[in-house]
Amino acid sequence: MGQFDVNYRDQLSSEIRLEYLYGKKFYENSFNLKQFIGVMRNGDNGSYLYTGLRKDIEVSSKWNFTPSFALGYYDRGKSLDLGYNLEFRSQIEFSYALGESRIGFNLNHISNASLGDTNPGTESATVSLIRSF
Repeated sequence: MGQFDVNYRDQLSSEIRLEYLYGKKFYENSFNLKQFIGVMRNGDNGSYLYTGLRKDIEVSSKWNFTPSFALGYYDRGKSLDLGYNLEFRSQIEFSYALGESRIGFNLNHISNASLGDTNPGTESATVSLIRSF
């Protein structure tokens, strides 16, 4: 959970996300990429359904750095008009291990890569709880 559209203080909105992180590698190679799927909803009824790839990089025994890239369908609701329904998300996450779980801080950018007539993009900042099942 966190803040949607952090760069525009007059339009701040809450954000909540639920993601499923696959444990297996997407494709057996040296990149060790893993798939994920997710759904995001913000306080202005905007929603984003997405899927993508991520890479967990162990910084130390407790800290991980995870860059990821996703694409998905955005429905603005009463939220920010991002200019197109197909949107791309790039994200960085720093997480800290707490036993079987991790707590993370995420920054992401969502935009349509100029596929639409406009491409304002947006940034979000969130805190996540990552739990293995």
